Amino acid sequence: MTTQEKEQICSIAATLFSPPDALLVDDLDQEGFRLLLVKCFRKWGCDPEMVSPFIRGLDRDLFLGALQSEYERLFTALDGLRISLVESTYKPWTLDKDCGVIFAASKGLVMGDWAAHLLDIYECLSLEIPEDFRSTPDHLVLELEFLSLLHQSAPKEWISTFVEDHLDWIPELKKEIDKAGSSPFYRNSVEFVQLFLEHETNDGKVKDHGKKRIC
Repeated sequence: MTTQEKEQICSIAATLFSPPDALLVDDLDQEGFRLLLVKCFRKWGCDPEMVSPFIRGLDRDLFLGALQSEYERLFTALDGLRISLVESTYKPWTLDKDCGVIFAASKGLVMGDWAAHLLDIYECLSLEIPEDFRSTPDHLVLELEFLSLLHQSAPKEWISTFVEDHLDWIPELKKEIDKAGSSPFYRNSVEFVQLFLEHETNDGKVKDHGKKRIC
């Protein structure tokens, strides 16, 4: 798989986990978009029919409305499941044993060590955080967009290190989505992300002593 395709896959994945809108439906309607998904699933040894939830039916508005309702139920509604798309919530708030804060080892909190590390990386690279992500710089959408950026020009070691450090929580997200009885669209979306991370970044892995830090 080419570097350009990997960059495109990351952008696609970020789009799939963004709040659904008309632009998402436009992307899904593009033949090239679907063909790349089919190519990926085949390469990863999966049934290419896994792409079927990403193909809208005859009624565009009904398709978009169903996606918006499911996204709200899963990720945003106060009376819904509120599955988190933020890395920090899946990990201890800090690994600093001398922190002295009573909730230091707690999970489910935002702006933990992981968010702070990403803020440092973004600042080092002079990247501006969009307003919607100021309080959650380690949101999945932002992490996938950053991974797409890394695939443009960063060394493979940087890419591997970023995936190992900041996208190792995707299996937990997948469990939450599966447990929620999600629609095939979001079940296959998280499967798509997990398969990509498992199969397309292995070639950049290095042993711990050889890791290159991003900034």
